[in-house]
This record gives sequence, C-alpha cells and structure tokens, in this order.
Amino acid sequence: MGIYPIMLNMKNRDVVIVGGGQVAYRKLVELLQVGARITIISPMIHEKIESLIRENQIIWKNKLFEAGDLTDALLVIAATNNRKVNEAVRLSAGTNQLVNVVDNHELSLFHIPAKLYRGNLTISVATGGASPILARAIRDQLAEIYDESYHDYLVFLARARELIKQFHFSQDQKKQLLKAITEDSYRRSKRKQKEYLELLTDAINQQYSFELITMKQSEDRRDEYHM
Repeated sequence: MGIYPIMLNMKNRDVVIVGGGQVAYRKLVELLQVGARITIISPMIHEKIESLIRENQIIWKNKLFEAGDLTDALLVIAATNNRKVNEAVRLSAGTNQLVNVVDNHELSLFHIPAKLYRGNLTISVATGGASPILARAIRDQLAEIYDESYHDYLVFLARARELIKQFHFSQDQKKQLLKAITEDSYRRSKRKQKEYLELLTDAINQQYSFELITMKQSEDRRDEYHM
C-alpha cells in the first residue's frame, strides 16, 4: 500500500493552495485552524475566501499558476477544476514538498482523511482513496461513541501525566498510574478527575509512596461501589 499515517505540526508552516473555489476553501479552513500560513494562487476566488483575505488571514495572489509560486511551501494542494493545471502543480513541486492533488489520488504524496476532533483527541479515517464517502460515514459513527466529554477528559489526562512525570517512580509504576485513569469512570466523573489531581498534588508535596497512591485509588473505587 505504501501509506504511512503521520500527524504534522503545521503552525507557522507555509502552505500553497492552487485554486480558489469551494474545494480550496474547505482545505484552507482546517489549515488555518492549526496555524498554517496560507497562500492562494488563483485569478478567481470564492466569496468565502474573499472574506478571509479582507481579514488578512490568508495571502491571495491574483494570477495563473507558475512553478515559482511553490517556493518555500511545505504543503502544496492542487485544488483547481482543471486537471492539466493540477498535474502541472504536481510536476512543479520539489522533492521535499508534500503535494495533494484533489482530483488524482495516484499523483498525490499525501491524502487528507476524514477527521474527528475532540480537543486534543484526533481520530482519522482513511480508505486509501477507495471511498471518501465511507470514511466520512465511519467518522460520523465514531462521533457518537467519542462525544464532547472527551474534550475535557483529555485536558485532565494531560494534567495528570505532567504531575506523574514528577514522581521518582519506575516507568512501570508510572505506566500503572496512567493506565488507571483511562477507565471510563474517570471520563464520566468530573469529581473523580478533580480528586485524582488533588491526590497527585498531595503526593508530590508530601512525598507519598507509590503504594500509598494506589491504596488511596483503591479506597476511592470501593467508596464509589458502595455509594
């Protein structure tokens, strides 16, 4: 298959999108959300893109595509309704540039999956170009399982991880503490999240042993069971 899934940090990275229609708009919106610097190359633009230009959120070059337009771009997206132009964009890209050709899966060096965001949780679904419609359908099914509660839950997990890293415990012991809070009961209970963070803070300040922390966790689970 040859596809290797990765997550890219696009903050302050240069992106060139050739094309100014609805497809180009859909691509640039998500890139804007992650802090990319976007340049649009097109003699015509969609009204939604025009509003972003007025707000100085993106750069617009009102012109036909030329090979020099891709200089310094990490990501290049060919999103015109002209297949020959899209192919020209791909052929003009450098060896170290990642290119997506919206109407030609085979020419693309990367593909954009169907995505689901829940705060720091990102779920991507791809079908290797076989059926983007199926990918979106599966994503929508997952959205019902991984609901909005995961947003705050990931904030809690990140905070707990930072606190646990401060302990002079073994890696196995730290892993045990981290694994315990992936139980669904923690996701569903803001009270348990708050109490666990308080426990970790007390443990750091008073230098609790690993055994004492796990004992207090066990007591909390017993108390919950008998409520």
